[in-house]
Amino acid sequence: MARFVFGEDDFMTRLSARNRDLALLGLRIGLGILFLLAGWAKVSHVAGVVGLWQRLHLPLPHVFGPIHAVVEFGGGILLIAGLFTRLIAFLIAVDMLGALFLVKIHTPTFIQQEWLAFWMSLALLLLGAGSLSVDAALQRRRVSRTSQSTAL
Repeated sequence: MARFVFGEDDFMTRLSARNRDLALLGLRIGLGILFLLAGWAKVSHVAGVVGLWQRLHLPLPHVFGPIHAVVEFGGGILLIAGLFTRLIAFLIAVDMLGALFLVKIHTPTFIQQEWLAFWMSLALLLLGAGSLSVDAALQRRRVSRTSQSTAL
């Protein structure tokens, strides 16, 4: 009984790993949808993004404005799929820090979804996509190929 209560049972370990993967899937889907929608607004109005970068006196607005839009839109799609999750999570964390400290810090709504998105992206950066992702499927495929080639 103590093994069950304190989580030392194999069933509990497997259940815990499954719950972790489901939680990571939820984080990816939630953050991915947020950035898919925000990114679409930026991709479909790139001139507005460039104008914002110009008003904020950020460097190379005609270069980084469109990159910013593509990172958010494409990053949202890739997060939902769980592909290149850690890279995208890093880019989104940097994006959110920029949004917080270059834009939102001057508004009364400083603590809003950008903070949440930052912490969610940080969690994904540290933990990865989980087993319910394209990243994990590709890793399993690489391991399978490696084990097959070493068996020969």
